[in-house]
Amino acid sequence: MNFCGLDMGTSGVKAVVFDEKGLRAADAYRAYETEYDPDGLRGLDPREMWKKTKEVLREACVKAGRIDALAAASFGEAFVMLDEKDEPLHDIMIFTDPRGEEEFISASRGIPHEEIARVCGLPFSPTYSISKLLYLKRRRAELYGRAKRILFIEDYVGYMLSGSAAVDYSVASRSMLFNVRSCTWSGKMMERFGIEEGLFSRPVPAGTVIGTVSPAVAAELGVPETMKIVAGIHDQPASAIGTGLGKGSVACSMGTSECLTPIFTGIFEPADIVRNGLSSEPVWEAGKYCTLAYNPSCGVLIEWFFRTFAAAETAAGGPPFALFEENFPEKPTRLTVQPYLAGSGTPYLDTHARFAVTGAGLETTRFDLYRGVLEGLVLDQYLNLELLCAQGVPAESLICVGGGSKSRPWLQVKADVMQLPVSTLLCSEAGALGCAALCAVALGVYGSVEEAAGSMSHRADTLEPNREHREFYKEKFEEYRTLHARLKAGGDC
Repeated sequence: MNFCGLDMGTSGVKAVVFDEKGLRAADAYRAYETEYDPDGLRGLDPREMWKKTKEVLREACVKAGRIDALAAASFGEAFVMLDEKDEPLHDIMIFTDPRGEEEFISASRGIPHEEIARVCGLPFSPTYSISKLLYLKRRRAELYGRAKRILFIEDYVGYMLSGSAAVDYSVASRSMLFNVRSCTWSGKMMERFGIEEGLFSRPVPAGTVIGTVSPAVAAELGVPETMKIVAGIHDQPASAIGTGLGKGSVACSMGTSECLTPIFTGIFEPADIVRNGLSSEPVWEAGKYCTLAYNPSCGVLIEWFFRTFAAAETAAGGPPFALFEENFPEKPTRLTVQPYLAGSGTPYLDTHARFAVTGAGLETTRFDLYRGVLEGLVLDQYLNLELLCAQGVPAESLICVGGGSKSRPWLQVKADVMQLPVSTLLCSEAGALGCAALCAVALGVYGSVEEAAGSMSHRADTLEPNREHREFYKEKFEEYRTLHARLKAGGDC
């Protein structure tokens, strides 16, 4: 059998087809444009997204010969409202779009933050779907009044393919309208925010067969009329599945942003969710959750660094990774870098935090600063790793995916700072592989998600930590732990 994982990103869609052993049979990619404006609005055209999705499915099926089942991994929070003719009513607002912040703050007055954490498993923040929904309801009332469905990216694609509207628990939970304990829509939150539950898709566990591709779409795309449409999952837990779900291993996605995504049993206490900003997101079975420990300034920080400190090389031929890795300092630096370009992620969730460097001198080279930036990124995630361990979530190794995982020096810094083995995968498309594993379970090839992940995911390499750097980085981490508070108190963060 062949299983297709669709990776629906903010800049493009990729379809990757795998066989039952997790070997890649075909792939196809199409980019789509993200619309930006000077006020920070960030939108995607849902019609273009659907058009490009059909193109990659058509191409992937031709290359693979056959697709038996399909599931999608998608970025969270974003949604589209459809009218009675299933036509989109607006652009898709991605989570960094500020629309709705004012409406959310106003509507949430009087709601205790711990109540949101207890019901929704989320820290208080305007980044979730509810903000954009409130914006549309209050500022685009005519459009909102015409809405017959509210679909997240995952169930938008599934609905367009099959006519069946179902969303998995993980994506539904990013709305701030979902009860993560009962895995049902929260009538209480719907009532508090004045949103109609009937507009949303039925929630199902990831890996549920939600339907079969419609005959019309099958004919248009050239896929089998028997192709099953399987409920996908939020992109970060999809990548976690793709890393193999080894005992004690934590998935680390190193893309535009960086995210640690452990899978665990049980749910964090509401007070801990509020204090640490770490959500409890339900995944593919009752009682099993993941959290997202993230820094939004990862790959974007490296791109900024090269534009700023290697402008000539970047203008001539793109980011000069090879130059900086050839001249990478062997020893840890004395620099301490706060790696935030536009606010921090967990645990601070500080939208005003900014990039900062301490310890630089006349002897500091741009290669030293490059290593210092990588150290700062790793130290920042080490803050989250310590919080996870304090919550009883084990971390015995890291499995890294995404563009940053191609940098061996970066991975070695990660191993040395965290004093953990750091591995990479043979398959570079962990999210798509995770979705293929869900399909394989749905069609009975494997008995559980864990079994499918372990059989279909294959490691490429493992870097062991340098024990000689243990004490140095231990001291440096204690200094880093206080940096954000010191900068904030001084008004410079």
